[in-house]
Amino acid sequence: MINPDHPPIDEDDRPDDASLGEAPEEERRPLSVRRRSASRLAAVQTLFQVWASERPATEVVPSFRNHFLPTLLTDFDIDRIDEDHYTSVVFTVLDRREDIDAMIMPLLKDGWTMDRLSEVDRSALRAACIELQSLAHVPVRTVMNEYTAIAETCGGDYAFVNAVLDRLSRDLRKAEMDAG
Repeated sequence: MINPDHPPIDEDDRPDDASLGEAPEEERRPLSVRRRSASRLAAVQTLFQVWASERPATEVVPSFRNHFLPTLLTDFDIDRIDEDHYTSVVFTVLDRREDIDAMIMPLLKDGWTMDRLSEVDRSALRAACIELQSLAHVPVRTVMNEYTAIAETCGGDYAFVNAVLDRLSRDLRKAEMDAG
């Protein structure tokens, strides 16, 4: 998903990682971390496509795998995503959307509804909520950072997503947030 408000970066404007004496960021992160990050982005993109196409996930997921996943794998320099994580997030969000929205709604400004949010923001918040609620082994800061970055990358309001995730994290993982 490209944000039309931000023009693409010209190849000549990008720093040459080799000239900096460092490997590109995706090569520095462990393979398992890149797979999990890619699965999060894939989940948000899939949730967006389910909404945009008004097609069921059972149709969108295979289409996503055929048309968009190859580029994602190349971008993250991986051979596969964390498939269990991807499918769990996508189908849990779709199965429990009303419950998830009920947790997020009180954290929004007065008068705001989930329908008022962009689909990128909704999808990122819903996916993050599932991880915060169901995957206690994943550090809260990792969930917050990853989904905030996804919102930014996909043209969402990343500052808003970060603020809501901070409040949601304090509700769902108070002890971890209090510990720092």
